Amino acid sequence: MILSGMQKGSTTFTDLLKITGLPRKTLCIRLAALRDSGVIIKDGGYRLNGSAHLAEWGIGMDSPEKQPLAKPSFFTRKNILITLMVLVIAVPIAANVSAMLFSSPPQPQPPPVPQFIGKFRMDIKVYNTTDLFAWQVMIHFKPSELVLIEPVEGNFLKAQAPYGTVFLFANDTDPSKLLVFDTLIGNFPTGVPGVSGTGTLATLTFGYKSETYELPKIAYDDIFETYLLNSNLKDTEGMLALEVMEG
Repeated sequence: MILSGMQKGSTTFTDLLKITGLPRKTLCIRLAALRDSGVIIKDGGYRLNGSAHLAEWGIGMDSPEKQPLAKPSFFTRKNILITLMVLVIAVPIAANVSAMLFSSPPQPQPPPVPQFIGKFRMDIKVYNTTDLFAWQVMIHFKPSELVLIEPVEGNFLKAQAPYGTVFLFANDTDPSKLLVFDTLIGNFPTGVPGVSGTGTLATLTFGYKSETYELPKIAYDDIFETYLLNSNLKDTEGMLALEVMEG
């Protein structure tokens, strides 16, 4: 809806509020993400950064198989968030390929100094979900007490997920919040259904720096929401939980 409102030229923030019906804060976040990705430009108002970007977002496309992406119903709040998730997945992959092709051979590195005295595993579990197609959760822990050693994709969506689970620190300067998400959106629009039942979405191995520490927990954030979505990209049934396993 945001991009469609800019097709006729530069559009003000007030006009975009009327066109999209989004809350002011949400619209600010979406516009910032679109500017950072180069899709739009701010020069007094907001406008598209050239016609080449329209096809990438499904606007003005004549191909029948891509027409559903151009429908206004697709550009819902969570659909756009999942699209940005796919961009987050694709950019690191491209960067790694470029590094492999053009960088010099890696030099031997000394073994890392141990940063912990013991370790334990935690499973991100989902219970009694229906048609799970995409999920996202924020894990909060104290870096002064714990260090993340190894994040591993779970088996629940692994067979159908095209990209695999993504693990990102929400803030480079504050490694206390770990954003974890996965989606079957790469299979869209082939109609791949979601997965139902109970299972493990991911496993996190932590090292602890002292015998007394606070366990990680699920955090709730205004920007990086915790949610479960079905194949219609709507909220679905299910409960997320962290379960401690043996070290």
